[in-house]
Amino acid sequence: MSTSLPGVPSDELTPLIARAVDLGHGGMALIDELRTEDGTGATLPESTVVRLHFVAASTFQSGLLCLWMPETSLASYGLIRGLLEVWSHLVFISDDTQGGGARCRALRYERGALREWSDTVLKAPGYLDTAAWQVRHDERTLDIDGLWKECGCTGSPRTRRHVDGTLRTMAKVPTMEWIPGVWSASSASTHAYGVDFLLHSRGDTTDLVWALSSQGASWFAFLVAAYDYLTVTGATILAKGDQRIDTFQATAAALLEDDHLARIARGEFDA
Repeated sequence: MSTSLPGVPSDELTPLIARAVDLGHGGMALIDELRTEDGTGATLPESTVVRLHFVAASTFQSGLLCLWMPETSLASYGLIRGLLEVWSHLVFISDDTQGGGARCRALRYERGALREWSDTVLKAPGYLDTAAWQVRHDERTLDIDGLWKECGCTGSPRTRRHVDGTLRTMAKVPTMEWIPGVWSASSASTHAYGVDFLLHSRGDTTDLVWALSSQGASWFAFLVAAYDYLTVTGATILAKGDQRIDTFQATAAALLEDDHLARIARGEFDA
């Protein structure tokens, strides 16, 4: 097996990655501009949208950084899973057919997230100050439970097990048919599958390429699309109809429809 690098995704993708980094900053700015100036943790669903978008922005920029270096390109695929999860939660909060109002739906997410995070983080070795974390967590739980009772909310907490069903519903929307496939494959890549993406066969020779340029372009497009849609969903919860949302979406669309990206995706730069 050869360990040469016939294709280096970062070379062709670098200008597009730079634009996507700016898009990430633009998404952060949009959510910040649309939030209320005097909002607090009790300002729901706003605070939930903002917190989820923080995670999404960090994950998006991490995915772009992975694409910038060939050896880490595959990791970008697994990160798409996280963006799809955030998007599904935001869609749930925005979906009036789920009942209870957006505030209660945000609280259903918060209750589920608090429970699952508590079950997980306390098992992590090396946590610096578990006791202090537990105090903060308990205070947050009390606040959320208080808001739950105050608002008269009903319904079960939303957890990770609900994500798949939401994504399948989202995939029924025209042009969103790609969601289940990307969800499944990106999830598999987090479990150390995907070695086939790293190898490129030419007859009797197999090269370690980390990722062909065309494959990197595919992961790039899914990262941008997921971040675009989840940002728009969150922003619409905060300020439906605001012109700045359309401006952000147009910027993302221009990036996804870029001619150079299309050429990379067609394999014109694969060696």
